Parts: sequence; C-alpha cells; structure tokens
Amino acid sequence: MTGFGLAALLGAFIVMSEGPAEPATEIGAASVTVSGDSARVVENVVYRQDVTRLGDVVVVDGAPAAPITDPTVAAVWAIVDSTWPTSQRGELRQLSVIEEDERGLVGVVHPSVAGGWILSLDAADLGDPDLLRETIVHELAHVVTLGPAVFTFGDVACGGESIGLGCAHDGTVLADFVAAFWADREAGPADEYVNDYAASAPHEDLAETFTSMVWGWTPSGEVIDAKVAMLAADPGLVDLAVEIRALLDAAPAAG
Repeated sequence: MTGFGLAALLGAFIVMSEGPAEPATEIGAASVTVSGDSARVVENVVYRQDVTRLGDVVVVDGAPAAPITDPTVAAVWAIVDSTWPTSQRGELRQLSVIEEDERGLVGVVHPSVAGGWILSLDAADLGDPDLLRETIVHELAHVVTLGPAVFTFGDVACGGESIGLGCAHDGTVLADFVAAFWADREAGPADEYVNDYAASAPHEDLAETFTSMVWGWTPSGEVIDAKVAMLAADPGLVDLAVEIRALLDAAPAAG
C-alpha cells in the first residue's frame, strides 16, 4: 500500500502457533475526523476488517474525558488503564472497542490527527486479559518507535532507513535495528525471529521482539539474542519495559 501518512493503521493480529497466541501486525487504512483539541470528539476509524464498534473513549490527560457507561467498554478500558504506562499517557488520545465479524484482529493503533495515537481493541479478548495486555505492549512499541519525532510516514526523502511505511530517522533505535538486521529488507531464516509475524517487516520485528522481552517468552538464538541486546541497550525502551513490567506485576490475575 502507498500513501500512508496519518491514515496509516497498525493492527495486531493473532498468530496461530503452538503455545500462547502472540500479537502481530499488518498495515491497513483509516480515515478520521476530529474537532479542535479543546472540544475533541470521537475520531472515526475505518477498518480494513469488518468490525462492529461497541464504543469509544476519548482520552484527555491520560483519563477518559467522560464517564464510561457501557460495561464492556469499561472492562476494556480497565485493562488499558492497568497496562499503559504513565510516561506514555499523553500519547493515548482514544480507545475504540470493537468486535470483528471474523476472528483474527486483537488490536490496532494509528496516529490521531489531534496528535498521539488511537488504540482499538477487540472486546472478544476480554476473556484473555493477558492477550490484551500483550497486544497493548506490542502497540506501545509502535507508539515509541513510529512517532513523529523519530519516524516520517510515506514515500519521503530519507536520511535514515526507509521501510515500507516510511522513514526511520537517522540515529533512532528503529533505524539502527533496520541497518543491523534488515539491510536487504528481506526476511532471513525463521530462527532469527521471535515468531513468524516478526519476519513480516522490520518495525514488526522490533515490536514483537520488544513484546517478547517484556513478557519473557523470547526464544534463544544468535540473531534473536543480538536483537534483544540492541533493544536492551536503548535507554528509552529499557525505561518503558521496566515501567510496563511493574504495571503487569501489579495487574489483577486472570481468573
């Protein structure tokens, strides 16, 4: 696809494999409408998949702008609230709770036109809070590595590393990751990735590797170990991982 811009959509999908389901992502398209920041309204996301929207939460200063009356939306928000770290609360501008007609989608983020990001989560996963939390962690990796200060969407002149989505700015962790592990922009052998979907694109590889680090399901392997070491050397990602782990440790047990 071309012409991503602020309409780029980063969605998390279940990867069918042995063991726990792990989040993965695909690019889609979205359109949004929004008022001025002082009187924000719900941004209307158009999904590639057939979904039913159950409700939306406009987030201001890290909290819902109005009381949440729908119990399903409230339950999803509670999981987001217990997983999304304080340091990134300013990036969360809206939660949209959906149900997909054909199972597969677990979550999606795309940039808000008001700045920050919109997070969509599938209410079908309320029965598996850990899956929702894994999805949120995966999407947080996109938030911090694809934000406007470090990444430019679209077909642009790039002084860093170009990938299908756009340009990872020079000196950023994504640009360094691409240069080290995706120099030819082609996936390598399967044992170089934490799961199958990580091999789909450089930014997905980074997000899946980060998620595996946070959750502790990273498989061993020379290249995977090198990827983990690179991410573990980035102070911003380390601080984010520590903050997320503290929240996960404090989160209610699934039950």
